Formats: sequence, structure tokens, C-alpha cells
Amino acid sequence: MIILAVDAAGKGLSVAVADADAVRILASAGLNVGLTHSQRLLPLLQSLLAAADLDLRQVDALAVVNGPGSFTGLRIGVATAKGLAWALQKPLLAVSTLEAAAYNALSGGWQPDTLACPVLDARRNEVYTALYAGGEAGRLSPREIWPPAAISPAALADKLLAELAPGQQVVFAGDAAELIFADMQAALGGRAHLAPSERRFFHACACALLAGERREQAKPPAEVRAFYLRASEAERNRLARLKADKAAGDVQ
Repeated sequence: MIILAVDAAGKGLSVAVADADAVRILASAGLNVGLTHSQRLLPLLQSLLAAADLDLRQVDALAVVNGPGSFTGLRIGVATAKGLAWALQKPLLAVSTLEAAAYNALSGGWQPDTLACPVLDARRNEVYTALYAGGEAGRLSPREIWPPAAISPAALADKLLAELAPGQQVVFAGDAAELIFADMQAALGGRAHLAPSERRFFHACACALLAGERREQAKPPAEVRAFYLRASEAERNRLARLKADKAAGDVQ
């Protein structure tokens, strides 16, 4: 089963094609040059397939990293994957950004009891995060310990201090990992580790492999949605205006 995967959820943009039956990445490509995904995603996909000597018609399913992450990036990635899946009449699979980042981090040769804490920049002094352990025997998918949430780095450090067993380590991945790592080290000492940069930003390979493992969960493209942990700034502003207008009307 050939799976074409797209990740446009963060600052890094990546694409990958995998042979799910062999659990093998056939080709991958990534860019970390800022949020210009709308201009770069389709050319990157085309060059990837050409390099792998594949045609879109040979793809059996598509996969997409569906959030949380950048609102604009998620819309671009999910819309592109849905459009291709619809045009090709292929199924579509969605993989959490945090789960894909955790898989990437835990694949870096850490001790078996090392936990992965993906952190994505949510702005407003918060990160999107969750906590994962390695998958069960014979499974690629990491095991979720905490569900996804948007919290401050200080609150994250407190939660990790309460969670980690003596001697247990945690590796940080995602586009906010380097931003908050000094704070995590101050709280956790030598138990905090930073994933290498090649395992921190690009999630399409993980998306393709994890999607292959859960291929029975594939859906028609119309049923796949981006996963947002909170409303966008535009939506928050709209709700604030509606609330203010309602309050003004009540006063009159």
C-alpha cells in the first residue's frame, strides 16, 4: 500500500511517500523556510513523486497531519490532501501533529522508558502539548499519557515534575522545543533532552508510517477535519465583538 503524506501544520513543511506494507519510507522532502506553504506544497509534492519515480495514480491512500498547529498551515495541508484524495478517489487518513512529533522523537534511540513531550508554538505564552510513551510491542503508534492541551511552559514543567518517575527522562520535539528548553532544563535538570533538529520539525514520514498502521481507519475525504485546540485569533476577535455588541444592546 503506497501512502502519500503531507505535513503543513507548523513552520516546517514536509511530504513523504511510504510503502506501508514494508513499513518503509520511499522518499521524503522538507523545507523549513517559513510559512509560505501555499506556494511550496504542490511543487514539493510533484518533485517528491518524480524523484521516487511514482505517479499520483499509483498512490493507494493519502495522509495528512491534521493538528493542532498553525491555523493557516493546517488549512493548507488538510485542504490539499482532501482535494487530492477527492480527485483521485482515494481514502484519506489523519494523524495528530503531536503524535507524529512524539513518534519522530522516540525513534531517536533513547532509553525504552524515555517519554516524548512534543511542544508546538501556540503563541500567547502557551504551547500545544501532550505526553507519550513508546508504543506497545509490535506497534509504531506511541501511547498517549496526557491528551493534547494548550498550556503555559511553566504549567508544563510542573506537570512533568509530577509525572516523571525517579530517573525517567523526557525528550522534547516540535517547533517550540528549542524555545522552552532552557526552562525545561531548569525544572528537570539532566532528565530533559532536546530532540535533534531533523526529528523536531518534519512529520510527514511519521504521518505516512502511522497512517499505514491504522489504514482501516481511512475515511472519505469529506469526513476529515483539521483539529484545533482553541479558536483562531480571528474567531476570538469575532466572538469578542459579538459579546461587546450584545452588552451594548443590553445597556440600551
